[in-house]
Amino acid sequence: MIRVLLLALVASSSVVAQTTNVVHDREFTDFFRQTSGWTAGDGALSIPLSGGQVLWLFGDSHVDDIEPKNGTMPCLFQVRNAGFLQLRTNDLTNPKTLIGSGPGFRSWFKSGKTEDQWFWPICGFRQAENVYIYLATLRKTAAGGMWGFESIGHDFFAKLSVADLEKAARTAGDKPLVDAVRISYLPLPAFNGIGFGNGFVRDGDYVLAYGQKQSGIAGDLYLARFRAIKPDKDWQFWDGLRWNDNVNNAVIIGRGASTSIHVCKVRDRYVVTSSAFSVACDQGRDIFMSVSDRPTGTFSARHKVFTVDDEYQGHYPFFYFPVAHPEFINDQDEILVTYSINGYQPCVSACIDGRAIPDHYRPRAIRVPLGMIGIGK
Repeated sequence: MIRVLLLALVASSSVVAQTTNVVHDREFTDFFRQTSGWTAGDGALSIPLSGGQVLWLFGDSHVDDIEPKNGTMPCLFQVRNAGFLQLRTNDLTNPKTLIGSGPGFRSWFKSGKTEDQWFWPICGFRQAENVYIYLATLRKTAAGGMWGFESIGHDFFAKLSVADLEKAARTAGDKPLVDAVRISYLPLPAFNGIGFGNGFVRDGDYVLAYGQKQSGIAGDLYLARFRAIKPDKDWQFWDGLRWNDNVNNAVIIGRGASTSIHVCKVRDRYVVTSSAFSVACDQGRDIFMSVSDRPTGTFSARHKVFTVDDEYQGHYPFFYFPVAHPEFINDQDEILVTYSINGYQPCVSACIDGRAIPDHYRPRAIRVPLGMIGIGK
């Protein structure tokens, strides 16, 4: 899914050394090890709803395709995106899978009748009785293969009813819910190559939108805003001094360790989470975080908080898109961070006799102490 955000190498900049206080969150990692409904995929973006419910978003995913006898799945996913309804923040059982109907891929969000164009959902936010999800619009290219895709350059918001989501959460049974939520698609203007789905933060009547754009070997970070009541209209962009109506005047406010960047607000600080370069096995393995007390930066030096340790047959995976989840801060003042792994190729084949290992294409979860990155209670 988020591979479109990963086409750059690690940027060179100061990095604070890693400490040893980060721990694996086994319970949340197991939450992504479902054996029915949504069973594997990447992304793991979360949007708090109401009553403790959380909507999780995934990109390319497998649904209901694990063979019970051997625990494997087909090599090819069935949907380009899917949703996952967690019924309560303290309940990691019986989530509800949200997908769409055919023909073709049964993706939850559909961009058209052809499978050569699709949506990858990224971040989202709730506004009154609706949820808005940023959809990156992709299409196939002639190159084919794993990297044979490109951004179309005009993204969308998906608009969903909170009431529909709550009704879906109450649906009995564990079967995937097909077309259970009404979706409206709101086209967004062109953003001069910037994708503004990397994080949303409420700011009074406005929503701050963080975006990134590949620049050489790094991902440059930008900031925009829009009124929460009309998210597809009248965007403004931070030009270094003030809000500007012209996206061409947007300035860089920070930089990720690669183009895999996520931004959120934790208490009174703005947190950038990014990952090292990784597009194959045994490449970059580090997750970084940096903070600022202002939405426009300046952000601190990147702090290396974790080194991915998901070893298999002596190798480490292709991994990407670490995401911090402020709604999941535990009693030890540790924030939940997830990241996606996508196999161990080419070191270890991902597909043997048409079958793949589900756990090689699922998010992982860790806990990062907020004190490690300078955020107090």
